[in-house]
Amino acid sequence: MPRPPEDPAFHDFLDDVADLAEDDPEAALAMLDEAGPAWQDHPELHYLRGDLAWRIDGPEAAERHFARAVALDPRHADAHHALAQVHEAAGDHDAMVRHYLEVLRLDAHDDIGAGIGTPEDQRFIAAVAEEVLEHIPDEFRDRLGNVPVVLEARPARYLVEEGFDPRALGLFEGPDHFVQRSAEAVAAPSRIVLFFANLLASYPDEEELREQVEVTVLHEIGHYFGLSEDDMERLGLD
Repeated sequence: MPRPPEDPAFHDFLDDVADLAEDDPEAALAMLDEAGPAWQDHPELHYLRGDLAWRIDGPEAAERHFARAVALDPRHADAHHALAQVHEAAGDHDAMVRHYLEVLRLDAHDDIGAGIGTPEDQRFIAAVAEEVLEHIPDEFRDRLGNVPVVLEARPARYLVEEGFDPRALGLFEGPDHFVQRSAEAVAAPSRIVLFFANLLASYPDEEELREQVEVTVLHEIGHYFGLSEDDMERLGLD
């Protein structure tokens, strides 16, 4: 099914709903129900309705709305991503992975059209990451050693097949600092991966991108030192 034609009035309406949702998601959901009949089968309306339903009643209530968005537009990557998270919450690993793989495919296709990830973009991200490493305290930098920061466009397919979010911004791979110092250390080296296409797609503003690269590098360094996701959240590195 072809995507609905762009309608500026419709997108203005969605922006108004999103603004209202910040303070009153239930009122925003009611506002969606008042949309004209010509808009009721627009995939974006169903996607936003799913987002609001999740906020109000949880993922189970959101599933049918995200599924409707995908039925209307099978290329709706955001709806596939939301469905993957619905299935993750329900413990359905296979369904989660199926939608995550579709997100990976669709996002990679969109990257080509949008020209995301130019050499200049990648140099900027690499430079910011290098600045972060230069400014961490000496005691941590010494313990970090030669763990490299590398750039890849998006997570590899094998990671997504294992359930890794294809829109993740970064990844720590390999044994952490404590395992490396123990007899259990393995030959595979540790490394920090930044997924530049995901970073650029999520943060097109340069200052916001710089801030997120800094947070992502520190987050993955935290994993190297054995911090959990809860630890990272308490430190503001989530």
